[in-house]
Amino acid sequence: MARIRHIAIYTDDPERLARFYCDAFDMKEMRRSATAVSVTDGYLGVTLIKTTPDSPRKGLHHFGFQVESLEVTEQRLRQIQPDIQIFKPDDVGISAEYKVKDAEGNIFDISEKGWLRGG
Repeated sequence: MARIRHIAIYTDDPERLARFYCDAFDMKEMRRSATAVSVTDGYLGVTLIKTTPDSPRKGLHHFGFQVESLEVTEQRLRQIQPDIQIFKPDDVGISAEYKVKDAEGNIFDISEKGWLRGG
């Protein structure tokens, strides 16, 4: 069974939004970089990404499923949508194993190992 384990959100102020989620829902900060802050409730990770002039909008950037088998998941996705786009991220800083574009162009990640280097 796949589980949503990761959500990424564009925001103008990642630090402020991270404080909000930590204060409101007792989430804990996992990591911080110059462009993002990641928080977790111990199950779901939320990465808050600083918007740039090239960002398409504020709000949902992508989400990610942790799956038991990448091979089985890929087969299932290709049965449902034969022309589905499944690709390895170009950015070495991305911890998902694959990115996928669904039928409407929404991006989501799939990973067996989880996010933030296997966490």
